[in-house]
Amino acid sequence: MAERIDACRALLSPVNVVVELRLPHDEFALGELFSYRSDIRIELERIVPTRECSMPFVWVATDDTSFLADITPETPALESIAVLSETENGALCRLVWSDSAQGIHEILTGQDATLLDTVGNEEGWLFRIRFPDHDSTTRFREACDERSISYEVRRIYPVDEFPTKRYGLTDEQREALSTAFASGYFHVPRKTSLSELAETLDISPQAASGRLRRGLERMLEATLLPRSDSVESREG
Repeated sequence: MAERIDACRALLSPVNVVVELRLPHDEFALGELFSYRSDIRIELERIVPTRECSMPFVWVATDDTSFLADITPETPALESIAVLSETENGALCRLVWSDSAQGIHEILTGQDATLLDTVGNEEGWLFRIRFPDHDSTTRFREACDERSISYEVRRIYPVDEFPTKRYGLTDEQREALSTAFASGYFHVPRKTSLSELAETLDISPQAASGRLRRGLERMLEATLLPRSDSVESREG
């Protein structure tokens, strides 16, 4: 009960904030995928209002994608899951949602909220959602309560602190890396050239190369190297 009260207080926070929510597997339609393999990682991302474009793609990170081929969703929220492409690290899948979808997906598509990203792993789901005002956070909280959806508020911060900002990427670096990955630039052999990638981005090959290099450097620094304050504390 105390955790629920804290969550309610958190969702009454100032306007234009990002709220990070932790949910159990069964509180989101794609949770059933973990019944096939518990060690997978699922990523959805959509930087637009969800009611305008509702989570059509999902990346399933796994070293064995064979279980995805014949999945028939048991949840009424999903009509189908189709594999679009596969690599040795996972598969990109297309989701077709039912018009009668219930749960967190249905709440988000009907709210004035922006789903920044969603990640699922063996520990559950992490949603990052931007709320534009106090009323929208209240409506979201009330909708979750009405449907008895279990969640935990992990973190709240101003929208200008949201990292594309994840990994410290600029919008341009993120676009370059996402486009390069989707077009097969990192495949061996490559499926697209640097010149073709640059043309897609409408920049010069030199600029495209620079954005990729700086973006990769920032991602590696954010994920592989210790933070400076941690280094200083150990050295001190």
